[in-house]
Amino acid sequence: MLKHLSGLLAVSAFFAAIMAMPPVSGTAHAQFVPYEGPYRQMPPPPPHPRREPVPPYRYGMRWERGHWQWVGNGYRWIPGHMVRIRPVRPQPAPFYPR
Repeated sequence: MLKHLSGLLAVSAFFAAIMAMPPVSGTAHAQFVPYEGPYRQMPPPPPHPRREPVPPYRYGMRWERGHWQWVGNGYRWIPGHMVRIRPVRPQPAPFYPR
């Protein structure tokens, strides 16, 4: 019973102290500070991708889709093309001595 009474007394003292504090100054306004650092001009977003026919599968090759590439002051379409697949060499399993 004494523990509950001391806890209640501590909480009530805490809230009494908060209520006795003076209010924070009236209204707070955010101050605008202009940014004076270097600006980086970002290019506009690229146009939608073009639809291009995908050639039939060829052994050892894969199709690389075309894409828009930013070149100086505008986008240029890089057409799709076949790319040679790099051979995958098996990696030896790591050896951990006991």
